[in-house]
Amino acid sequence: MSVVSFQVRPPSEQERRQAGFKLQKVIRPRRGGETVYVGHGAPAGGSGADAKPRFAMYRDLAGRETLGFVVRPVGGQSSGGRLSVLGPGGEELGELGTPAKRARWRPRWEIRLPGGRVLAGHGGTTTSWVVFVLLSPLWLVLNLFWAVGGTGDSAWSLPIRTAWRQGVGSPASLKYYGMSERYKVRTDRLDVRVAYAQAVVHRSHGTA
Repeated sequence: MSVVSFQVRPPSEQERRQAGFKLQKVIRPRRGGETVYVGHGAPAGGSGADAKPRFAMYRDLAGRETLGFVVRPVGGQSSGGRLSVLGPGGEELGELGTPAKRARWRPRWEIRLPGGRVLAGHGGTTTSWVVFVLLSPLWLVLNLFWAVGGTGDSAWSLPIRTAWRQGVGSPASLKYYGMSERYKVRTDRLDVRVAYAQAVVHRSHGTA
């Protein structure tokens, strides 16, 4: 079993200055994998008129080597809250389903893969929410202290875990750990490029 662990973080000021594109996020490896730079829009010639570009993933700050990119299809059955994950040549790698705006309690995330396999993840588990309720006073104090006396970043993230799996009881292909803001993907079950794309979208929605 091959496992890649990573975080989605804001870029440093030096990375912003060096980037040859509008740099939004950096995927930083914690175990295996590689550093990936996430930029606004799509690579040159990467998006047609039937799709709106969202972001691209590059292996370098110059943007010369594309790992993949994400677009929102215009019209058709894949419109609405769906995003398409494409490879460097425009080949389809998967489709991401984002939660409905009204879904506040355990929102549902979906990854649809070629061949019909669907991985579903719900925001948080019952256990993680119970832990959060019990520890929320400490969480509030720590984050208030960090915001006032620290860098302004969160000292402690929500202890919410999300696991994307094919069905109840099946092994998770992708997991998110709220305490460490870390993702872990089993690359024998899910293309790491799709996992990276899902993580970027997940973070942009507040990782509920």
